Amino acid sequence: MRKSLKVYFQTSIGAATGTSPMCKHACGMIRNMKRNSNLKFLRVFILLLVMCTMLLTGCGNSDQGKPVQFEKQEGQRLVRINIRDFGAVTFRLIPNEQEEIVNGFIDKCKSGFYNGTSFYNIIEDYLMIGGRDQDDPATVSAKASDKLYPFKGSLCLNISGDGKCSLNSFIIITIDKGQLDNIEELVEHKGFTFSDYIKFGYKTELSEEELTAFRTYGGAPWLYGHTVVLGQAIEGMDVLENISKIHTDEPETEIIIDSIETD
Repeated sequence: MRKSLKVYFQTSIGAATGTSPMCKHACGMIRNMKRNSNLKFLRVFILLLVMCTMLLTGCGNSDQGKPVQFEKQEGQRLVRINIRDFGAVTFRLIPNEQEEIVNGFIDKCKSGFYNGTSFYNIIEDYLMIGGRDQDDPATVSAKASDKLYPFKGSLCLNISGDGKCSLNSFIIITIDKGQLDNIEELVEHKGFTFSDYIKFGYKTELSEEELTAFRTYGGAPWLYGHTVVLGQAIEGMDVLENISKIHTDEPETEIIIDSIETD
C-alpha cells in the first residue's frame, strides 16, 4: 500500500505550473485521450447532456449554500493536529456513511497512534500524507460518500483499488483554486473540457455544479470517489500552506506530528 499510495498521488497530482508533475501528467493524459477515436462523439454527447441538465434544473440551485462539509452541524467532533515547529491545524469531523471509519480514526488519535509520526510524503501545494509509512494488514472496506468532496483543507483516507482503506496514514489536500484554474486552462488549450479530462483520465464523473464548487474552494476533483473524506480544516490553513511548500518526498527535516487531540 505504501508504494501504491506514493505512485498514485505523484503521478496524478502536483503544483499547477507549466513544468509541474500535474501539468506533465495532464499532457500525457490528453495525448492518450486524443488517440481514442470515439472521444469526439463522447464529448458532443456529454456537452449535450450537460446542456439538457442545465435547462431542466435551471442551471443549478442558486439557493444552495456552502457544501455540507463547510457547515457546522450538531454532533460534529473536532481533532487538532499539533505539528512540531509549525503549529496546529483543527479539523471538524463530518458524520457520514463511513461512521465506523471516522470512529476508528478517533480511536487511533486517542490512543496516541499518530504521536511522533511524520508527514512523510509532501507534494508541493497539492497534498501531504501523514502517519505511519508502512503496509497495514488491518484494512477495512470503504466507500466514498457522494456528498463529501476532497476540497482544499479536507482530511481524507485513500481508497485502494480493491475498495479498502487503511487508518495507518491520512491525507490532507492543499491544492487551491488558482492551481486548478491553471490546470483547466492547460486542458482547454489542448482542446478538451475539464470535465472530459477528469472523466476519461480518472474515471471520475462530476456535474458542472460540482466542478464549480471545486473552482470556488480549491481541491482535487479527480480524487472524488477515490477517498473517504473524514473532515474539513477550520483553523490553521496557514500552517498547512507553509508545510505544503516543502515539496519533497522525504524531507531533510522531518515534519513531526507531536500529537492529535480530540474533543
